Amino acid sequence: MKNFDGVILGMKKLYFLGNGFDKHHGMKCGYENFKEWLELNDNRVYENLKRLYGDLQDDWWRNFEGSLSNFDLSIFPSKVACAHFFELRRKLKERYGEEGLSIIDVYDVNDPRLPAAIAKFESLQLKNDLNRNFGEWVKDITMPDESKKDCNLDTNAIFFTLNYTKTLEDLYKIKKEQVVHLHGSMDNKNFIFGHNKTVEEMREHDMEIHMYDNPDDDNGEYDARMAMYEAAEDLIKPVDRVIYEYCGEFESLWNIEELEVLGFSYSPIDLPYLERIIDVTGKDIRVRLSWHEEKDEKEAILFAKKMNLSDFEIIEY
Repeated sequence: MKNFDGVILGMKKLYFLGNGFDKHHGMKCGYENFKEWLELNDNRVYENLKRLYGDLQDDWWRNFEGSLSNFDLSIFPSKVACAHFFELRRKLKERYGEEGLSIIDVYDVNDPRLPAAIAKFESLQLKNDLNRNFGEWVKDITMPDESKKDCNLDTNAIFFTLNYTKTLEDLYKIKKEQVVHLHGSMDNKNFIFGHNKTVEEMREHDMEIHMYDNPDDDNGEYDARMAMYEAAEDLIKPVDRVIYEYCGEFESLWNIEELEVLGFSYSPIDLPYLERIIDVTGKDIRVRLSWHEEKDEKEAILFAKKMNLSDFEIIEY
């Protein structure tokens, strides 16, 4: 935690920035851009995504974080459960080398625990591969030049950003002491992303879509699905933990009189950050909530009503 009390003293305005802020400056930082980067730079991981999640349509990428909770449990577990042992062994070696063999070679050919072990291994391997690739992609995002600098930002303000890039620091020359990168930055390489579903919610969603046979007769498919639920839990974005780790920064906002939200889609995954801000500042501060798409405008209005904001404005950005 930074010594934020000294920084915020005398500052009355807070900006809360989402991914749309960088997009506004022409940066290719959307999840659809991550897809393109992944196909080009690590096609093995992209193919593994398709194996575990199914056919990845544009909507899947637009809602990338939420989509991470939706493994295609109707296909992958049954393939693992029904595959021949030595075929599985060959494919694991092709994908993961000796590490893949170390998972399968501790089991006998007909061990009923094998499908769950492989499902868990592949799911967690994908998580690690995504984390690694995500960081590499962020480093490759091109910063905008001076011609894109078109936001009239109050440089004597505090900035809470969900972006990993340093657009504020490099383009707008905001001092790093005034910026809080809640999800990590290019400096510390700690990139936070993920979904917000519990294991129970994931199971209920899956059961609503798919009908399964008796687990006693499925050759390990049921256990493989359960292993994937557990792996998906590791892909949850730790929003509560982030708020706790930055508790000093949040609590220092008690003196803020104005909040401006830019480039934020009001996703339920990240909305707790804004809710915590209002908890600290109080509902009577001046609030400007920006929107870019119509659905975001509706979500902004719902948020203002939910938090009982007394002085707010909805603006297009």
